[in-house]
Amino acid sequence: MSVHEHLEFRHLKYILAIAEAGTFTAAAARLHVSQSTLSTQIRDLEDKLGIEIFDRERGATLTTEGKILIRYGLESLQNREHIVLTLQAIHAGTLMPLPLEFTPFVDKALLRSVTELYKEMLVGCEIMPESDDPDEIVSRVRQGNLDAAIVTLPILEDDVQAQLIDRERLVVCMRDDDPLAAYETVPPEALNEKISIFTYQRHHPAAYIRLVEMFKEVGITPRPCKPTMNLDHVQWMVKEGVCYSLLRAGRPLENGLVTRPVAGVDWTIDSAFVTRIGSQHPALPLFAQERRNTFGRSPRCQ
Repeated sequence: MSVHEHLEFRHLKYILAIAEAGTFTAAAARLHVSQSTLSTQIRDLEDKLGIEIFDRERGATLTTEGKILIRYGLESLQNREHIVLTLQAIHAGTLMPLPLEFTPFVDKALLRSVTELYKEMLVGCEIMPESDDPDEIVSRVRQGNLDAAIVTLPILEDDVQAQLIDRERLVVCMRDDDPLAAYETVPPEALNEKISIFTYQRHHPAAYIRLVEMFKEVGITPRPCKPTMNLDHVQWMVKEGVCYSLLRAGRPLENGLVTRPVAGVDWTIDSAFVTRIGSQHPALPLFAQERRNTFGRSPRCQ
């Protein structure tokens, strides 16, 4: 038996109870075991792992190792509970399809990866995506009418949990024969009154305001334009030499167009997985954690 196999869920439960209760005696009463049994279990675990979890000279004070164990042990206990509840719901046929709303600005590739991940984790379980404006979506999450959504930031995060799951760099789209295309990065002053903000103003006011602030911070006044959700039209206007535009770095370009980053800035478009605090859908915490684990491995998030 390897050393790490000595650590069992019951040990995590014991350690957490001691840390919360403050003493071995109080924890034993909570766990309905004798104080001597509890002390023996913890001491035996410490001996087998070769660490000290509690500083007994200071009562039931956690050591550095104990604090780390509590932090990750608590997550393991919570995951176990969510796994059991999810399996029970699937077995009983009570795990409902997950309505997952998303904003119009969420990248299609991200939405596809999220739905595929859910179906991979929970084979046979359905997910029902539907699009709407950010304010409407977040409002429904807050009111308890929706368990989860994918939204483009920024949003007001009070009363909801927002977990960053995607980040893609914003770059300037221009003609490939434009003088600025010769540079590796575009000086901000070269874009003043020449770059337009086509999206967000109508469907995502908070994001539009943030874009204007970003431009202002580097001395750029955007060129006035009418908003459009049609990115093909945006690229067409750039190709016609009407203006420059910001695009996601991974967006496919029409022939004759290139992109360049803006010098001295790190502008990104961020998307978050938003859930309702206290949601009763048992699979959501597992899904949120798995999505969090995959976030940092995405090349465009580096």
